[in-house]
Order: sequence, then C-alpha cells, then structure tokens
Amino acid sequence: MKYLVTGGAGFIGSNFVKYLIKQKESVIILDSLTYAGNLNNISPFLNERNILIPTQYTRLAPVHYNNKLNRKIGFDFSIESRRLENQLEGRKPIFTSIENINTVVSETLQDSLVFVYGSIVDPEIVQSVVDQCDVVIHFAAETHVDRSILSPDEFIKTDMYGTYILLEAARKSPNLKKFVHISTDEVYGVATERSFTESDSINPRNPYSASKAAADRLVYAYNQTYGLPVNIVRPSNNFGPYQYPEKLIPVMIIKALRDEPLPVYGDGKQIRDWLFVEDTVRAIDLVVKKGIIGEVYNIAGRNERENIDIVQFILKSLDKSQSLIRHVTDRPGHDRRYSLDDTKIRSDLGFEHQGTFEEQLSRTIQWYLDNRDWWEAIIEHDREYQEFVQQWYADRK
Repeated sequence: MKYLVTGGAGFIGSNFVKYLIKQKESVIILDSLTYAGNLNNISPFLNERNILIPTQYTRLAPVHYNNKLNRKIGFDFSIESRRLENQLEGRKPIFTSIENINTVVSETLQDSLVFVYGSIVDPEIVQSVVDQCDVVIHFAAETHVDRSILSPDEFIKTDMYGTYILLEAARKSPNLKKFVHISTDEVYGVATERSFTESDSINPRNPYSASKAAADRLVYAYNQTYGLPVNIVRPSNNFGPYQYPEKLIPVMIIKALRDEPLPVYGDGKQIRDWLFVEDTVRAIDLVVKKGIIGEVYNIAGRNERENIDIVQFILKSLDKSQSLIRHVTDRPGHDRRYSLDDTKIRSDLGFEHQGTFEEQLSRTIQWYLDNRDWWEAIIEHDREYQEFVQQWYADRK
C-alpha cells in the first residue's frame, strides 16, 4: 500500500515513517517543517531524488531557487523560508510545479519514500499527494498546550482548517481506503473518578485540545455524512526519541544534563499516562489493518505518574541532585489528570505494550545522552525555540 503521512518529519510521525519503511511500505511525507518538524529525524532515508519542493504555495511563502543548477539565487526572508534554508543545508531537492507533483511523486516512490514540502492547508498540494495514496495517516498538528495559550491562531488554522482540507481531498480521491486521524487524550478533559472510554463525551479545556477536538469531530462527521473510511485514535502522552525539547520529558532530561534548574509547574502532582512512541506506532498500524471503519480507539500507556515522579526519576537516572527542581507558577487551566481506558484496542485488535515504563524511559534518557548534536542544534540555534522559552518562562518564578 501507499501511505501519506502528514507531519512525517515530526516526533511521532517520523517514528511511524521508520516503522513503515521497515515494513517495506511506500511512503509520501507531507510536512511544512514547522519548528517541530526536522528532516534530520528521517535523514537516513533521504537522498537527492526524494525531497520535492513545489515552486508555488497557497499558504507558505515562496522559495526562489535556480532549478537547473539546484542552487539558491534569492531567498525570501519569511520564517518558512529561513527554516527551510536551514533544513536543506547539504541537501539537493527536486523542484516541481504543482501541476507536475503527481508525476514526480509517482516516479520518486520507486525509492519507497518521497518527502513533499508543503502545508496541509494548501488545497492543491494536498489533493495532489492524497490522490497518490491508499491510506492517510494524519499526524500534522500544532501540539504544545503552552504555545496554544500564548498564541491560539496557528492551532486553529492547522489543527482545524488543515484537517478539513485533508478530508475534502480524501473525499475526492479515487484510491483512498482509510483515513486515520491522530487525536489526543486531552480532548476528554480532566479525568476524575475513572478512566475515559471511547464512548465518553469530550470536554477540552485549552486552545490546543479544543482545536484537536474540533478536528476529531470533523473527521467523524465526514464518515457519517460522506461515508469516508475513517478511524480516530486518541493516544495518551507520548515520549521517546526525537521528541522536540518543549515537552516535559525531553525538557527535564536536557536541563538536567546541562545542570540547569528544572521548572515544575505548581506542586508537580499533575497526573499523566505515559505511552512510549514505539507502542503508539504499533497501535496505529493495528488500527490501519484491523480497525473497524468509523470507530475510535484509545491508546493508553497504563503508566499513570505524577509529573514530579517523572522529574525525580530522570534526575536519579542521570545522578543529578534533586535540588535542581524549581517549582514555578502553574500554567492557566492546567488539567490535573488525564486517563484512558484502552480495553477496546486490546480486546478487539490485540494491542499489547512491549517493555515496562521504567525500561522505556531509561531508553529515552539514553537516546538524549547519545544524540546531543540533535537537541543542542535546537536549543542553541533555533531562534523560535529560544523566543518561546524566554516568553513563556519570563514571569514563572
């Protein structure tokens, strides 16, 4: 089968792409390489024949190259163009018109992978790549709650409107067999007495989870109204290799390695269920192959932990002092507990975890130890990352 993976250069998306390639599947990645998208996440599979850059966009700022010499002759100074320039350093992409994307993608897929630079809110590019595939796996989204509180705008545009553009393209595609939307446990809101099942109502409480909930329900509506063959998966908190250093686990690992204070929101007793990314990838694959059309599947880690326990485990693993913990002002509307009941995917599809939480977290810590170049490039040279950290933590004393 041919897969379209939106957001395939991001954290979970890149891990899923690697899994598909190991399974000898053909993969199209559509990614606009926002701050959390990184070609280095999939660099072993990239070459001079499989990075495609359209020469015009509806959403993204154009990039001007000498196509014959494959050399930059003029660069637009937009955020997107600067980011793309950095990502392409040392790489030679193929440039093509939107009208020729179908032909170039089809030819390039002979190498099993093609990366297309583009946004999910660009209808022409989206339609071109969706028409080439049998299965859409929709990861692309703005995902960080803290950023959504500072600036909800991009979350609404990408998570909601971008999902609509993808659904419209899928509805028009002659080849589509399944559309799998990656939602989140946060759409349910705060868990109190019990874990949420797929039949529970959703009650998001921050701009990020609200935008994901809207997309979640839009996907369901396209199944009910147009008969689109969809599945929705709602994973709990993911962790593992290649996670951008803004989420709890990579933030705490990196700060501990640098002997910097570890900022813990409030009392640190917020509870999350932790799910290793490799388990998530296998669960999604099961949903693609066995999931009943129209159904929602929770993916739980069954590893509920208080945030402070995670931080203390990381410090102990790295032989760092607990005195590095610094309690800071909690974020607005911080949900106290997320919890999923994933009986359905286990009993109906046969999903099981591989390894214990402690083993998986130790593997993750070791990955960040072994891949300093990857995260140091972000925290030391990524201006967007630096500006966000400065803005978000400036008043958190």
